[in-house]
Amino acid sequence: MIKVVELTKENEEQYLDQIANLEQIILEAMKKEGREGQLFITGKEDISEYVHSPENTVLVAINENDKVEAATYITQGQKPFTYNDITKYFKYGEKYQQYVKSQYQDEKAYRRDIREIYIIKVEAFEYAKKRILAENPQIRNLQQYLKKEIKENGYHEKSELREKINLYMSEYINSHYGKEIQEKYEKFYWITFQDIKSELKPDGSEIETPKIFQEYEQLLKKGSLKIHEENLDFDVSKYYTAKTQNSIELDTYLTEPQTRRAGIARIIVYEGIKKNMEEHFKNPENQEIFLCSTLHRDNLSSKYVSEFFGLTDSLYVNRRQGRDREVHICRIPREQAMEYLTNMSDKLAVLYGYNPNNKKISNSTRKKILQEQLNYELKEHKRLVKARTVDKKLKGINVRFIGGKLKKIRRLQQQLNQLDESEKDVTTSK
Repeated sequence: MIKVVELTKENEEQYLDQIANLEQIILEAMKKEGREGQLFITGKEDISEYVHSPENTVLVAINENDKVEAATYITQGQKPFTYNDITKYFKYGEKYQQYVKSQYQDEKAYRRDIREIYIIKVEAFEYAKKRILAENPQIRNLQQYLKKEIKENGYHEKSELREKINLYMSEYINSHYGKEIQEKYEKFYWITFQDIKSELKPDGSEIETPKIFQEYEQLLKKGSLKIHEENLDFDVSKYYTAKTQNSIELDTYLTEPQTRRAGIARIIVYEGIKKNMEEHFKNPENQEIFLCSTLHRDNLSSKYVSEFFGLTDSLYVNRRQGRDREVHICRIPREQAMEYLTNMSDKLAVLYGYNPNNKKISNSTRKKILQEQLNYELKEHKRLVKARTVDKKLKGINVRFIGGKLKKIRRLQQQLNQLDESEKDVTTSK
């Protein structure tokens, strides 16, 4: 039986090398399977930083020999609009701007706020700029930094320059302004100077664009985000209140390829979610929480873990110059949080035998869980077969999952049949 352990400052050395080695093993295995680019390893030093930071939780699953078989990194409370802030994707674009505008009864108040916040944003940008240049005396200006990054990596999704700008701007806002301005800063983050000018046209106002505004706009434009146009079958607006403070990111989950056990990733991710949710709702002001993940579209393993936990709403985005990614999300209100955790605990016990508290689970609950999982596997198998048929080159589909789905379907059906038979035996004996 596996044991789940959280890494702390006291025990990290015991497991740190094992996790870093596990990352390398998985990366090599994925390369052999033609899945290169689906995993970005974190590395020993960064894993240690996760352990020491209040925003991250690192959990491992160990066997009876104290060997790490799986690991996960769970994040909550990152700085807004940095690389790991998944919630920003759901607060972007024309629909979101119209939503923000609809929150104002007075249009003048709306125009006043966007002007005020934009000026504050540029103040924060000036602060970030000075700090970055002070840290990099060999660079004369941000344009030199930008050209260097574009040449080296195309100013991609993990851009050091953009991360520092967003991080330092966020720090400036939080240290110089109160909660009201902080919330407005998040609401109006994507507003550009051109948006402001168009909003002020009814007043006949013509505004010159100051040089510092131009510099900020250029960096903002270079870091533009693209949401791929796909038919969404969910209401994006229910995620407009998501932010880093009320969201849990299922960052990374790793399992040993050679000794992989069914459900081990789900088990450690569940323990991370549980820890963060319980802590979050200790504050009576917190009325909701969001679960988020981002993954490569072809990485079906990650898709199945995300959907297991209810992250079934998703956007398909291009994070600047990086790879296209799916970002998954779900919302859990306070009044449903304990029910959610109970249901997940029951699922892990029934489907994967993870029941550390030896909780008694009724046959009716077992049947419900097995039937729901069977329906999911049948639907997914049908989708995979259709994708294989439509796409002759099998692009965007891992064929090996089709056979695995059939095995799961047979096993689930067998478990359901066994439950039915046991209930018949009980009835007969009476």
